[in-house]
Formats: sequence, C-alpha cells, structure tokens
Amino acid sequence: LAYVKLHSLLQTTSAPRRDEACYLLGKLETPLRRSLDSRSEAFSWLVPIIRTLMDQCYETLQLQQFLPSLPPTNGSPTFYEDFQLFCSTPEWRGFIEKHVQPTMAQFEMDTFARSHDLMSNFWNACYDAMMSSSQRREQEKAASRKLFQELVLEPAAKRCKAENARHANVLKQANNHHSTVLKQWRSLCRLLTSPRSAWADRNPPEVRWKLSSAETYSRMRLKLVPNLNFDQHLEASALRDNLGADHLQNPAESLPLAMAKEAKVSEMEDDQLAEEDLPVLDNQAEPKEQNQREKLVVSEDCELITTVAVVPGRLEVTTQHVYFYDGSSEKEETEGGIGYDFKRPLSHLREVHLRRYNLRRSALELFFIDQANYFLNFRKKVRNKVYSCILGLRPPSQTYFGSRSPQELLKASGLTQKWVLREISNFEYLMQL
Repeated sequence: LAYVKLHSLLQTTSAPRRDEACYLLGKLETPLRRSLDSRSEAFSWLVPIIRTLMDQCYETLQLQQFLPSLPPTNGSPTFYEDFQLFCSTPEWRGFIEKHVQPTMAQFEMDTFARSHDLMSNFWNACYDAMMSSSQRREQEKAASRKLFQELVLEPAAKRCKAENARHANVLKQANNHHSTVLKQWRSLCRLLTSPRSAWADRNPPEVRWKLSSAETYSRMRLKLVPNLNFDQHLEASALRDNLGADHLQNPAESLPLAMAKEAKVSEMEDDQLAEEDLPVLDNQAEPKEQNQREKLVVSEDCELITTVAVVPGRLEVTTQHVYFYDGSSEKEETEGGIGYDFKRPLSHLREVHLRRYNLRRSALELFFIDQANYFLNFRKKVRNKVYSCILGLRPPSQTYFGSRSPQELLKASGLTQKWVLREISNFEYLMQL
C-alpha cells in the first residue's frame, strides 16, 4: 500500500529537485538490493517507482552522462528484466555510491538543520507567547491589586484611623471631665470640712505647703499654698536605705536587727581603732630621702562613692602617692577624662576620717590641701587597716596627730560644723529667693 501511494504521488506531483530525487533513490536502493538478493516480490513493486522517478528526473540527474547503459524508461516492454540485470552492473553501483549517496547525505543534513531551526523557532515562539501571557497575567493581577487597594484597603484604613482618633478624643474628653469633677468634689469637701465650716473635721490632717507658681515682676515666688498632692516618696527612701519593696507593704516594721545594732551609737562603741591597729604616733618619724624609691604599703578593693554613682575599684597606698583604679566594666566620661581613676601625692593629704556608709562603719574620707575629697567604702575589717597604714606613713600635711580617737580627730577638724553652717547659709539664701 505504501508503494502504491508513493507511486501515485510521483505521478501526480511536479518533478522533484535533484537532491530530493537522490534522497528517494538512496532510500529505495537498499530495499531494491535486498529484493534482488532474496528474489522477492518487493522488486516488482519498486521497479515502477524507480522507473517513474528516473523518467521525471532524467535530465536533472544527468542519467545520459552517468548511466549511458540504462535501459529505456519510456514504454519499453522488457524494462523489468533489463533493469534487473542492470542493477548488478558496476555502472549502477558507482552511480549510487558517487552521486546519489553524497547528495542524499547532504540533503539529510540540510533537512535536519532546517527542521531544527523550525523547531527552535517554534519553541521560541511558544516561550515568548507563554511569557507574554504570564506578563499579561501579572499585569492584570497588579492592576487588580491596585484597584482593590484603592477601592477597599485605603478607604478602610482611613475609616479605621478616623475611628481611632474619634475614640481617643472621646476618652480624652471623658478623662478631662472626670478630672474636673474630681477637683470640684475635693474643693467642695475641703470647703465643707474646713475649720470654720459646718462639718469641720475635729482631727484635721497635717497641712503641707509648697511654693506658689505665681511670680512677681522679678520672677520671685513669694507665696506658699497648700500642697494637696503631697508625696513622701517612700519608694525612693526604701531604695536609698536598701530596704526593698517589702518595706512598703509593712511600713510599721523597724529596720533589720543587724542594721539597727550596727547603727546604734554609744560613747563606748564609737568609731575607734584597736590597739594593734593604732600606729605609734608619739615617736618621731625618720627623715625620708627625696630620692627614696616608691614602695607599695597597702592595696585593697573598695568603692568610690560619688553623688551619682558607686564605682568599684582598688585603692593602693604607696610611700609617695595614693592611687585609685576604676574597675567598672563601662567607664563613664568625667571631668578628668574617662573613668574615676585618680593619683594624688601623699604629701598633699591633709586629713583622713572614719565614716559610715549605709549606717555601717566601713568607709574612709580623704581630704587634700586643694579642697578635694574622696569617700571610699571598704569591708569593715579592712577599713581600720587602711586607716592605720595611712597614719603610719605620717603625711607631712596631715594635722591632729596628738589624738588617739578618730571621733576626736573629726570633732577637732570642725568639718561637721562647717557643713552645718554651709547648709544653713544655703537654706537662708533659698528663703530670701
């Protein structure tokens, strides 16, 4: 059936080109040779197709030149037998090998290249169409999202913002109204329970006063008004005294027993040094050479107490200087640089006094001739040792060597009286303002 269709196509269509004719001859030559070798009926089916093909392409294939011994193809009654014998000749085989097969191979390569190009163009066209469709869908989605945002989301957000503002305004108005009513009610209560009113309170609370906000032309506030919102700042006091939050819930309880015992002051248990801690003050110190090598006398961990912070560090006292090394992890910027380190000559030390820190006898205060002072907190047993070592060095500027008791040293220095006088003068100045 396939031979018949191919034969009918060759008879009905126009004459094929040379490369097409060589391709057909090359493809038909293999089954033609097999049918000759096996003497099958397929040879009788192939001969009409080859005869029609050579008849149409006689000049195109130049058969007269390459196959001069070819039997006549137009109307010869013995063409079948003649062509069967002619297929075994070297002339036919040479024509197939030298002219038909090279042209057939070139035709297949060209056809494959054209088909590859066609397929590539086809797939490229498909990819472009798919990408254009996806881009179009993305553009449609973006347009729909934008439209949804403009028509739904933005109006909803504006409405929500306006509703929140309205609700906040209502709450603010209600709070202001409540504050106003509460102030009026308290004012009425004070009016009706004042000492000269009909419902006077027999046990009135203590009246607290504060400076009025009214000022004169000199910006002086000279009037006192009742402080209706007085606060004792119990929480800040508890934090200052290291009492914690439990002290506010039980304010009637006294200070801890250990702290109360340590805070108790008596003439017999005042700040005094033990006999082994007292340096020999009556004897004259040996004269020191100017070029004497500096030696470490005592080194102890301590805390430098300032008005704004408690700085951990280490105090070192040598035969010539007093050092403090700031041991905090994050050093702050101060007037002298970074951190609270200092180095002072021992010859500038004017006074050393025993102090208390948080009601504990654990601190020392150093005074220098340039009016600088340092408040240092130690462990309780370490403080007396440091104090004795400093006094044993006999700084040349230090005074009050004749007394044994640190209490008497502090009393003789007049520092407490100076502090009281300074505070009184500050208070009088504030009252004048």
